[in-house]
Amino acid sequence: MTLIETDDRSRAVIPGHPNQKFLVQQNSDGSVLLQPAVVVTEAQREYDTNPELRALLERAAHSPTVRRARRHRQA
Repeated sequence: MTLIETDDRSRAVIPGHPNQKFLVQQNSDGSVLLQPAVVVTEAQREYDTNPELRALLERAAHSPTVRRARRHRQA
């Protein structure tokens, strides 16, 4: 077992999980459940969950009318 202690600002270190985000759920029995979490923008969530939007953007990206400016290096 690992003992985790909070500091005076309610922060805790979870060994082996540096720089990670967790959703915290405090249960009625006093136990705490940590679930790994990833934060995404609303736009990214919509893209990830909407196949029609992904298809539309894929077609638009490959459209011959889409031009990408390319910078040429000066010698």
